[in-house]
Amino acid sequence: MKKNLILTLVLLCSFMHLSVFAAETSLGDSYMNEKENVRLENFFAKIRRGQEVNVVALGGSITTGFAAKNPALQGWAGLTGEWIKKLGSQNGAKVNFYNRGVSGTDSAFAVARFDDHVQALKPDLVLLEYAMNDQWLDNSVRQRTYEAIVRRILTSSDCAILVLFVNERQAPYPSNQAEQQKICEYYHVPFVSWKDCMEKAGTLSDFEKYFDGTENVHPNNAGHAKIAELLEERLELVWKELPSDNKIAKPIQKLPAPLTDTVFENVKYYGSANLKPVTNGGWKDGSPVHNEWVSHGKAVKGWECNVGGTEITFEVEGSCIGITYCESDQFRDAQAWVTKEDGSSGPRVNLNCFSAARKGYYGWAYKKLIDGDKVEKYTVHVIVSKRVARGGENKFCNITGLLVSSPNP
Repeated sequence: MKKNLILTLVLLCSFMHLSVFAAETSLGDSYMNEKENVRLENFFAKIRRGQEVNVVALGGSITTGFAAKNPALQGWAGLTGEWIKKLGSQNGAKVNFYNRGVSGTDSAFAVARFDDHVQALKPDLVLLEYAMNDQWLDNSVRQRTYEAIVRRILTSSDCAILVLFVNERQAPYPSNQAEQQKICEYYHVPFVSWKDCMEKAGTLSDFEKYFDGTENVHPNNAGHAKIAELLEERLELVWKELPSDNKIAKPIQKLPAPLTDTVFENVKYYGSANLKPVTNGGWKDGSPVHNEWVSHGKAVKGWECNVGGTEITFEVEGSCIGITYCESDQFRDAQAWVTKEDGSSGPRVNLNCFSAARKGYYGWAYKKLIDGDKVEKYTVHVIVSKRVARGGENKFCNITGLLVSSPNP
């Protein structure tokens, strides 16, 4: 009885908004004509037939299992991956599980590394988690980058997506769920919301036991286990109700018009290995890269400098230009801007590389420099701030890369 109640709650948590959204929104020809479980059904049908499948977990530090003891095995992604592997083993199917979480990253960084860490693996299922970190991403960008990830997974593929919404410890339990949920509903992507499931079960007061000490973002082992339990129960619902093979609909690979735009579906990420400066007053190749990104391969390094007033410039072509950089109490700030061929300049953007709150660990940030409506050539300028915190005269500014995007042709 208890198990059935939990399964019902999970089903309600992931489905409860879909019918309301369809009824209240006039989608016309842009409507996603695909039932919510179609792709998951196709994924499980492959397992039932004993086929080899690839599963990718994509997200930030919560996806890596940060704060769990033995993160790879006791984090929600590792636990969910083991559940799918066990199911595969029981049905003679090989399940390849890849945790491609990188701590501190958001969906802007995800589009930058999508080709290497998702598409190259040819996934049959992607477990997607960015509700936590995207709440701190530029609000003029985050819906566009998140939607771009969803669209790139779904386009020309039968790959399934199961989205996870996590949230902070303290009421009102902040996250970026509200924005991302609209995108999921639009594309009929199934999701599990940790907070909503706990609220429906009347157990929100249990949140305290899922975090240790003063930690407000990263769940402990019990928290990761609870998240995994909810995901597994959501997946089990589809598995148990899987129709016979010849009754499973094929996924629709032609997507409706985007809710935002297609700019971030077509991106190039530049670092010191594939972009050389036009002018350089003293910057050096190289910048910190998170060890998790390095372990996944294809790590991108940028440029660094510790001399105030030192400038570096690059030439790129696109419609939207953004810059990524490293944050820590060990770094110093910079400014960046773009100029066009006609000599006009975009606004100067502060790159807050120095972060007093980040003691002994790195953060990763994205700032938009220009967001145009057509593809143009730009010169990107970056200059090290002359003002530094006390004792920071020799600290480096670290630019990790340039994210250049254009509308899909």
